[in-house]
Amino acid sequence: MVTSTDLQEIISKLSSDKAKAREEGIKLLCTWLEGERSVAFCKFLGQNTAKLKPNEVPHSDTWPFLITLLMRCISSEISGNKRRPPKIIFAKALRVSVQRAEDVKFSGMLLPLLSAVKMLFSHVLDVLSNVQSFQSEYGIMLRHLLAVRGYRFHMRKRIYCNLLLLFMEKVESSLSDKNNSQYNHKEEVFRHILTLQSLLENPPGDFPETLRDDIVKGFVRIFSFVRDEGKISRKLIECINTYLLKDGPNLGCQSLEIHDAIRHFIYSCWLTTHDRGLKDALYFYARLQLNLTRGADDASSLVEQLQDVIFKELDQTNLPVSSVSRSDGIKDDKIVTLSSSQCGLVELAALVFYRACVNIFKAPSTEKRIRREHAAGSLKEALMKGKWLWNATFRYLIRNYYTRMNKDLFVYWFDGICTSFERILNDANMGHTYDGLLWTLRSLQRLSCVLLLPVSRVEIPSRTSYNLNEACIFLFL
Repeated sequence: MVTSTDLQEIISKLSSDKAKAREEGIKLLCTWLEGERSVAFCKFLGQNTAKLKPNEVPHSDTWPFLITLLMRCISSEISGNKRRPPKIIFAKALRVSVQRAEDVKFSGMLLPLLSAVKMLFSHVLDVLSNVQSFQSEYGIMLRHLLAVRGYRFHMRKRIYCNLLLLFMEKVESSLSDKNNSQYNHKEEVFRHILTLQSLLENPPGDFPETLRDDIVKGFVRIFSFVRDEGKISRKLIECINTYLLKDGPNLGCQSLEIHDAIRHFIYSCWLTTHDRGLKDALYFYARLQLNLTRGADDASSLVEQLQDVIFKELDQTNLPVSSVSRSDGIKDDKIVTLSSSQCGLVELAALVFYRACVNIFKAPSTEKRIRREHAAGSLKEALMKGKWLWNATFRYLIRNYYTRMNKDLFVYWFDGICTSFERILNDANMGHTYDGLLWTLRSLQRLSCVLLLPVSRVEIPSRTSYNLNEACIFLFL
């Protein structure tokens, strides 16, 4: 059973002018926040907080009062002794108190710290800027607060901007320290990046226009120190993806400034990395950049760069996903399934082919047209060989971009499949690997669904002339 007397004992010690008494108060509070007594203690504070009326000043038996008192206590601890760092137990007590206050099963209400949250964000910025030993605990607390929509929208924009720039600086300075390869240092860098991503993901409204230049330049500087793949580089790519997703449409050509800074790292590890998380982040990054640079003059350069690595990866990944004997038959449900990572690849590849081929018939007879025809020709060649991942890409291309592209292109690709279909079928039977055949059929099925009107006459293996719909039906018989 918890009473006001128990809480008053804690408050009395935390309010003391003496450092020793305040430390005793922190230790006493921690005993109440942990163990069996924590449930009753947190419910007592939560129930009293829930009884507060709007605009009522929180009294001593509530969470906002306790959190405010802890902030003052910590400020006194920091300023009271310049010769030694403040004890970590103070930061832990505040972090645990904030988390317990936000736990619905204890508080019984939403946003119990709303009346104190502005002061809390300001306090967090002040401590993170000046107290090195509190970085981990305060970083966890900041990420926790940012995840609550109702709290981050009460954060002053000045505080947000300063926090974001602070963590970009922390990440940059940590990465630039090449002499420090200790495990603890790498974990600290990773925690800084986690907090940076949380800040990018949870702004208090729109990103201030004055902040965009600093963010772009910050990423450019950060990636000047990134050379090796790993969880740090993966998380940094995820940070950029988060920012492009949130503020990309407002960046204009600045998105390509970011790309210029990181493209060496991207293309150096794209085909060699075994980190599936990093590869998925790269797929998503490339799709974001392609969608953001649709009207940019340099967009064609980005498409060409991606085209080279995508072609190689579709071939590199083009290993059979399954092999079955004739007696087993084709188990369609197992063969046709793409992993989430393969879905990311084929969706990106379809977008690259769309961007490379969309204006192929409008392009002048220049190098650009040659490059676009190269993309269309490469796809046709792969389809004629029955490569399953290329056919999966073709199916996504039909599904997502058919209505935006010239139908003659699909006739061109369809004709290639028709001329080679008998060989694709024979290869599947001889090798007992039906992935290429099955994905070829699925592509043709998708194509037959969208080509409702005959648009061309093509030759298929029987040497009889059919329109596209009739040819598709013939192939499925």
